[in-house]
Amino acid sequence: MAKPMSQLILSDSLKTKIRMAEAYIAFLQGKGAGTGWNILEEVKAAKNFIYRDRPIVFDVGANMGVWSKHLLQLLPTSKVYLFEPSNACQKEIYQLNLPNTVLIPLAIGKEQSKGILYSSCPTSGIASLYKRRDSYFQQEEFSEFEVCITTIDDVVREYSIEFVDFMKMDIEGNEFDALEGAFQSLCHRRIGAFSFEFGSGNINSRTFFHDFWDLLNQNDYRIYRITPAGKLLEIDEYYEDLEYFRGVSNYVATLKNHPYA
Repeated sequence: MAKPMSQLILSDSLKTKIRMAEAYIAFLQGKGAGTGWNILEEVKAAKNFIYRDRPIVFDVGANMGVWSKHLLQLLPTSKVYLFEPSNACQKEIYQLNLPNTVLIPLAIGKEQSKGILYSSCPTSGIASLYKRRDSYFQQEEFSEFEVCITTIDDVVREYSIEFVDFMKMDIEGNEFDALEGAFQSLCHRRIGAFSFEFGSGNINSRTFFHDFWDLLNQNDYRIYRITPAGKLLEIDEYYEDLEYFRGVSNYVATLKNHPYA
């Protein structure tokens, strides 16, 4: 039946509908469902992986600080480190006057260096250390700003942080570089859980889900994809259909034997 069915669904009248149906079925599984995700639901998902009364939280790619603001409303005893290289976003964060926070005005990567931040506007939520070639952003005009880059491991050492309860990462394709720069923290089990995105931004950084899978399994993490229903779908084995670059998919990784769970 493959030959006649293929001819049928690829007819001019059906091929667009089939493509939409294919994307929607993937969406229901959480693939590409991160685009436009409710930020409060993201924070609630993070809260489920925080067990200590006075947690340390990293907001990597803080933008204007909205995620941290919601987290502090849910967990007011948290100590939050916000990482944001954009000067305009830093001003917005300062205006929030958030308690128990440290603003680190740097980008995060795999080593200390300088880089270029490509931004569509001063407070852009899609700013990236990689040129954006995603189909969705083809019509956007991007400005270039030089920024300084540090690593998670360097910050953990500088601030004498023993344990990071949760780390939220929203850095538009640079997540794997950030994890490489957190290698010592991951190896020594100093990060309990973290969220990351995977999608069209990873085309620009040339990273694959297989890279995340290998690194996180090596360091004893479980990986879950967040679905539109809020259900966490465990990724218990690698398969090539995880390399899904349409939109953005949200994932959470947590230590298998979490010391505080």
